[in-house]
Amino acid sequence: MDSKNRASLAAFNHHSVNMVESNGVHVFICKVRDIMQVNIETPSALRRKLTIEVEPDEIRRELDTAYNELKRGVVLKGFRPGRAPRNLLERFFGDQVRGEVLQKLVREYTEKALEENEFKPVVAPEIVTEETDLAKSVKFSATFDLRPELVVKDYEGLKIPEFKTELRDEDVDRALEALRERQATLKKIDGRTRVEEGDFVLASIEGYDGDKPLPGVAAQDRMLQASKTALAHQVDEILIGAEIGTTARGVKTYGQDYSEKELAGKSVEWRINVKEIYERVLPNLDDEFAKDQGDCKDLAELRDRVRADLQERARLEADARARQGLLDLVIERNPVELPESLVIREQRAMEQELHNTLEAGGIAHDQVEQRVKEAAGDLRQRAEKRARTALIVDAIADQEKIEVSDEELGDRVAQVVTQSGRQRDRAAEFYRDEANRESLRSTMRREKALDLILARATRVEEPAEQPASET
Repeated sequence: MDSKNRASLAAFNHHSVNMVESNGVHVFICKVRDIMQVNIETPSALRRKLTIEVEPDEIRRELDTAYNELKRGVVLKGFRPGRAPRNLLERFFGDQVRGEVLQKLVREYTEKALEENEFKPVVAPEIVTEETDLAKSVKFSATFDLRPELVVKDYEGLKIPEFKTELRDEDVDRALEALRERQATLKKIDGRTRVEEGDFVLASIEGYDGDKPLPGVAAQDRMLQASKTALAHQVDEILIGAEIGTTARGVKTYGQDYSEKELAGKSVEWRINVKEIYERVLPNLDDEFAKDQGDCKDLAELRDRVRADLQERARLEADARARQGLLDLVIERNPVELPESLVIREQRAMEQELHNTLEAGGIAHDQVEQRVKEAAGDLRQRAEKRARTALIVDAIADQEKIEVSDEELGDRVAQVVTQSGRQRDRAAEFYRDEANRESLRSTMRREKALDLILARATRVEEPAEQPASET
């Protein structure tokens, strides 16, 4: 019998407990304070299944409480407030009351059973109701995984490269040019009607497979740039040379192995209707431009600030790579059994993230669903790594007694809300939810644990690297 089962049995020393074994699965049957009966099954080392049956007397008490509360607040025609008879309340509100009582019983008695056994599920239990007739009994199961017992070893004194970087003047020049491009404006061209490479155009675009429009590729009154890097599927070749007011047509054939499956193996006729042509105008790189960036009196000061920003970004990127390298090494040295429910939760979260990203990119809903489905294998592997990482980093935080204070949490929430721009009100509302605040606290706790691993690592010299170019 493992330590968790022994703990479960000990928790019921003052109750009626029987243990049986069926097909190698331990089953505890116990009655807790005459309010419910709990069967505890152990399908695997981490998985538990509680089958909970609430005693009829408890159900009646909960129903009486619910109807008494309802009677105090409801007004029925012909009766003074608080005087409506129970049979009428049952007739008019019975389904609602029974539903609310059932939810309350399942929630509260699941919590009681977990507390009695000192079980702490790594993910909220999966609830399956078996008997919901409150006139007879309430019976349901709660299946969950336990967090594996883990003592992380060998996470101190690891070696990482010493951070070094060399900033060149051309790196600063590229960053300033990128800043200019981000602040460029579009100016309508009135003296030209033919599209040239690099132009921006207001246009509508459609794709046809024979005489059938292709779903998910049409765009109406969309701002497009006539360039290979901005337009996919070689559509730029049709757009360049198009005339305002005339529908430009061109056929492109895609192989069976083309990356976009909705186009693979097809000859598509693209039709583009250009309405307006624009050119991009960059601001002059001078002292006035520098002043517009805030807190800079001239271009020289802006260059200094950009150089400092690049240096800091390079340092942060190096630290991030170092953290990931250290974490990969710690994970390799500390194998851990993964709770299946935790992996499933992480995979579903990743699927939703991918789904949202694809839809935000304008991809049709049915294509989004297909791509998410095709990515399932890769997402599963990434979910396993994310789950393993969370377990190990949380264990390190436990071992080091790392905590995040309410003040630290409040400061982070304020920072996130401030940086949310137009979504500030939405972010503030999100973090009013206690569950979301606690999720952020867990993230911050893991960050502290990773910072600790990095701080205790030994840095060794390596050749200096060039900072990433800004795009």
